Amino acid sequence: MAGQGARFGHRFKPFLMLDDTTFIEAAVQPFRRFASQISRLVFVYLEEQERAFEVSSRLAAMFAGLPAGVKIETVRLDTPTRGPAETIARAVARLGARGPAMICDCDHSLEVEPLFAAFGSRRSETAGSALRGIDRFDALLPVWSLEGENVAAWSVARVDSDRVLAIAEKRVPPGAGEAMGVIGCYGFPDIATVAARAEALRATNFSDAIAAMLAEGRVVRAARIERAQFFGDPARLETARTGARTER
Repeated sequence: MAGQGARFGHRFKPFLMLDDTTFIEAAVQPFRRFASQISRLVFVYLEEQERAFEVSSRLAAMFAGLPAGVKIETVRLDTPTRGPAETIARAVARLGARGPAMICDCDHSLEVEPLFAAFGSRRSETAGSALRGIDRFDALLPVWSLEGENVAAWSVARVDSDRVLAIAEKRVPPGAGEAMGVIGCYGFPDIATVAARAEALRATNFSDAIAAMLAEGRVVRAARIERAQFFGDPARLETARTGARTER
């Protein structure tokens, strides 16, 4: 939530309206049915945004109906960052967070069942034995068909079955596998590890950290998403306001 909202005239994007709900409420909505598997929701934004938009009090009101077991936290950064990877690295350091986490942008709403299924599979594999095969992963990426999409608006992954082979920012990386867009809702078995990696690389985008992981032979898994709404720019917002969810 710490972005500057340039594509919307520098308005605070999370509180813009998608018909009768805000962007941030729409982004969180798919996670509600998995509340029993979520310990906390952490919202990351700037201290100047708190002063201008009373963010913490509005978030508390928006999400007051969440189950008691889900804790709501905020992290307010003192200064803007170069991009999402730096934002999360700074937030994780502030929280001292570790363990499994999903990192999601506030300008889309997607089916998250494949993400929770992958984490559930991973937990079952680790219950009594070492991680095995594809059920082991160091990062989990939701991917989307690029049919009719502008590649320059996406991180692009090469995907073979449910393995990510390569990734690049705003271009198709060379190599084998299907080129697919990466939705900004990443999963990691240990958020502290990826935050430290992003910090060491001085990464701007998560594709930088993912590319480094692939170069080291780490396992990056793809979860194919079939239904989503995108509202990260005025054109996509207008499409989303028709009420139709995009399906692939």
